[in-house]
Amino acid sequence: MRHKRSQSKVFRTLQVVRARQHVEEAGLADLVEIREGDALTTLATNLPETIDLVLLDGAKPLYPDILALLESRLRPGAMIVADNADYSPDYLARVRSPDAGYLSLPFDGDVELSVKLG
Repeated sequence: MRHKRSQSKVFRTLQVVRARQHVEEAGLADLVEIREGDALTTLATNLPETIDLVLLDGAKPLYPDILALLESRLRPGAMIVADNADYSPDYLARVRSPDAGYLSLPFDGDVELSVKLG
């Protein structure tokens, strides 16, 4: 079991390295922040004043909690791209609720694209 956890950590670290390389190659390093680690911990402090784009692609049951951490910083028009959102019914219920302040649509099968309204 220990070996499997170690492989998973290495895989996640390699994903972060590649993501940072892609951001750098695209010339977006001054605009994009990648936080490595548990989202509920890494997103609990030191958030930027406003957030324009969020990519959710991790533990699906945590999507509603992550949204709650970021919601006050989302500017009107901010986009949230949630991969495999169909595995997070609570998240989908929240962003699709008429009173939640989002326009949200399924996109390309299992991706949910949401825009924060005024």
